[in-house]
Amino acid sequence: MTKLDYISLFLIFFSVITIILGIIKIHTYPGKVAKARNHPQEKAIEVTSLLGLIIFPLWMLALVWAYSGAVIGVMYDKTDDKLPAALPEETDKPLSEANEKEADPVENQKA
Repeated sequence: MTKLDYISLFLIFFSVITIILGIIKIHTYPGKVAKARNHPQEKAIEVTSLLGLIIFPLWMLALVWAYSGAVIGVMYDKTDDKLPAALPEETDKPLSEANEKEADPVENQKA
């Protein structure tokens, strides 16, 4: 191999490494945006943006998600492993009846 062959081989490898590092840097951008904006679902955005390496629309979703500040799904308190309380429309009784029973301790003792 001549000197020109070695230079060409080096430039090819350098170009490939530069392109790979550029793609990785671009695909981690939504996670950095979410971290800078203190997004509550920062880790989910990072994972979605890295999955965008395989399925590109996921990267676009992660970018929009990081800038929008939207919270997708149910958020749980990290210190408490309990599920969130049921919403009033999910209970059997109307909200007014449930509040009346809680407000009257004498009725609660009779039951």
